[in-house]
Amino acid sequence: MKKISFKIFLFLNCLTYGFIALYILINYLFLEDYQIGLKKKQITALAQEYKPENYEELKEESQQNAIFMKEINFNKDKKNGNFHPMKIIESELWNKVQDGKNILDVQMGRDNIKRIVLAKKIDDEKMLIVTTSIAPITEVIKSTLKFFIYIIFLSIPINLYIAYKFSIRMGKPIESELLELNAQLKSELDKQKKSEIFRKNFISNVTHELKTPVAIIDGYSEAILDGIIEPDEIPDICKNINHEASNMNALIQELLFYCKMESGYIPIKKELINLKETIENILKRYTIDFKLNKINLNTQLDSIEIYSDKKLIDRCLNNIIINALAYVDKNKNINIILNKNEIIIKNSSDNLSNDNLEEYFKPFSKKNDKKIRKYGGTGLGLSVVSEILKNLDFRYNFFYSIDDNSVIFKISL
Repeated sequence: MKKISFKIFLFLNCLTYGFIALYILINYLFLEDYQIGLKKKQITALAQEYKPENYEELKEESQQNAIFMKEINFNKDKKNGNFHPMKIIESELWNKVQDGKNILDVQMGRDNIKRIVLAKKIDDEKMLIVTTSIAPITEVIKSTLKFFIYIIFLSIPINLYIAYKFSIRMGKPIESELLELNAQLKSELDKQKKSEIFRKNFISNVTHELKTPVAIIDGYSEAILDGIIEPDEIPDICKNINHEASNMNALIQELLFYCKMESGYIPIKKELINLKETIENILKRYTIDFKLNKINLNTQLDSIEIYSDKKLIDRCLNNIIINALAYVDKNKNINIILNKNEIIIKNSSDNLSNDNLEEYFKPFSKKNDKKIRKYGGTGLGLSVVSEILKNLDFRYNFFYSIDDNSVIFKISL
């Protein structure tokens, strides 16, 4: 924050004093010319207003602005003997205006004072001269610039204080926003790294899962082709090949489905679903498995209807029930509860740590466990469940309850 605030502080001061320096430079270089130009316009306007009948009135008004007007009659001055050295300059001006053009120029007088002089021919004997001194203009400009510089020096502490406070005030939100953006960027980079690790592990696990059935099919087929297998054994071997091919096909289909779900490419088709009927239909599929394994199945199912994707809900609940059936412990207890608030599927289980339960939602987290294979599992069950619930905007919780000695999967409705 200090670096950002200091940069803002430095920028504000550079900007402020840069404009001040530019202002002083422009005044120094151009203000005098600008003021002289205004005086020239003022003198020219007076000369245009001049008429013999309003000469005295204009003369008095112009003197109040330090502008002096004078009519010169050369023939009259010569007759009266009033011609003196100053008349030499007037004679030069008279000669210049003979062609009918007015003379407007800055001239140095014999008293070493610069003046703006306008000469205008009135008739063949008369000439009008309008003049004003430049010295007051120059002095005013110099004194103004000096005064302005004094004001600048006096205002430096105030300006520094204001710039400091303003830079601190601006720096804090900028720093806060940068820290937030930095945290977001770091989080995204961490996610990207984790995603890259996940992809590598995922590909490795997929390769491992496919390698076994491919090797079995390859081995059996070569044995048949080489004539090693007895003819009466071929039907059983073919059944094994078909079984492994079916498992491999199921795994590939499940992988495709999982990848589509994760990428959001599965279309959601919502309709009215009776959850009680859906759960009962799933349980009917595994009636024999419940009996053979002597499972104590307890259900408390209310008639609840929701608006969602029927196929995805069925697939999700099917995977959770298969998971409960595969990993129930020796107590053989499975409870399924449905009410207006939630779906609860829990199975008695050995103690599990709640610290690493997220691992169960990663693909192939139980890849070497044959329990799930009995029920058509592929090692992607809870991974698929997680993606389905995310896509359908359902909140879920998976944890171990010490009180019940059970693993509980809870879906909030």
